[in-house]
Amino acid sequence: MIITLEKGELSVEEQSIVSDGFSRTAEASDAPNYNKLPLKWLATNNNTLSGVLTTALLWDWLYIDELWVDEKVRQCGLGRNLMNTSERYATYKKLSGIWLWTQSWQAVGFYAKLGYEEFARFPNFPQGHERVGFRKMFN
Repeated sequence: MIITLEKGELSVEEQSIVSDGFSRTAEASDAPNYNKLPLKWLATNNNTLSGVLTTALLWDWLYIDELWVDEKVRQCGLGRNLMNTSERYATYKKLSGIWLWTQSWQAVGFYAKLGYEEFARFPNFPQGHERVGFRKMFN
C-alpha cells in the first residue's frame, strides 16, 4: 500500500469511488444513502462577481461551505440575501436545517442575527481564535 499526499480536490473518478463506498456502508448499516450534492448561488453586478454562497446538500441538511461578499458591496444586505435564498431553498426542499462553521474573527454576530444557534465552539482553531458551529433547524 502506498500513501501519497496531493493538493486539490478529489477527481470525479475518485469522488465516485468514495461516494460509492459510503453508500455501500450506509446500505449495510441500514442508514440513509450517502448522496452529497454541491450547490452554489452567485451574485453578479454588471458581469462582476459580487457574492458567492457555496453549499453541499447532504441527506436532509444543507451545509454552508463558503459565504463571500465583495468588500465594495458589504453592508448592503447581499450576505443576508444569499443566506435567505438558501433558507428558502431548504424550506422548499423540506430539509431539516442548515449548518455551517465560521471563525471567531469572521461572522459570528452575523449568523446569530439571522437566527442561527451556536452548537459548537473549538478553542485555538487556529491558535488564539475559535471555530464556531451554527445551525438553523426547520423541522
